[in-house]
Amino acid sequence: MTAFREVAEAEAAGETALIYGEIRRTYAVPYVSSLFRHLAVYPGLLPWAWRALGPALATGALQHLAWQRVDVSRLPPLPSLSREALARLGVDDAGLAAVRTVCLSFARVSPVNLVVAACLARLLGQDRSGEEPVVALEPASLPVPLPAMPGMAPAAAMTPETRAALAAFETDLAGEAFVPGLYRILARWPGFLAHLAATLGPLLHDPRVLDACEEIADRIAAAAPSVLAALEPPAEPAPLSPEETAAVLSAIRTYRGTSPQMVGFGTLILKALPAG
Repeated sequence: MTAFREVAEAEAAGETALIYGEIRRTYAVPYVSSLFRHLAVYPGLLPWAWRALGPALATGALQHLAWQRVDVSRLPPLPSLSREALARLGVDDAGLAAVRTVCLSFARVSPVNLVVAACLARLLGQDRSGEEPVVALEPASLPVPLPAMPGMAPAAAMTPETRAALAAFETDLAGEAFVPGLYRILARWPGFLAHLAATLGPLLHDPRVLDACEEIADRIAAAAPSVLAALEPPAEPAPLSPEETAAVLSAIRTYRGTSPQMVGFGTLILKALPAG
């Protein structure tokens, strides 16, 4: 699929760079997600969004409300993997630490972004039907920041077998084939990816499992009214034209389309890894 326009972290300057730093700190991950990098394309929008939602992120309240709503109990668990089994799949102790970091990063970022995206959609005037009762937001300490993730596996270096395993995770997004970034990073360990293709791959085509992922994401995003109720409304409207507002809402819907599996399946992979 065609990537959204964005302001890359290496290109950020001034207020954008400062906000990027706050995003990395409050999410406790070493990168800024594509959701925020896309918002930064529109002049003034990222600062406006951060003034509106940053206070709930600064206290840790938004993040913990999102993380507490992750419930994968309706999803079938993946087979547990010992260190010995992982070694046979080509994942040594250093690789296990990297794989755990990748899964933890997605498990941290995706639920929080679901709430942030839902809040932004409401602030930009999207329909607010179906609200659940508001709950109080409680400040919470942030987890220890994660180290940097490895990059995505270079496509040119993949064997035909690895490309075939990666194809098991291909999904449809807005009518185009798309492989989520989680699996494109895990392709650095071809044996492990092949194991996931065999154990997790079939779940991607089970309507009951996909419906359960959507319900998980819906439950997380439904925290948006509680977050907004605890915050001061923006003092000024978003610095967007009607056309830009429509484009941002479209981007939010696209992001919402990629998130359910990242929340559900990313958490399942993490739970299958050995502790420690």
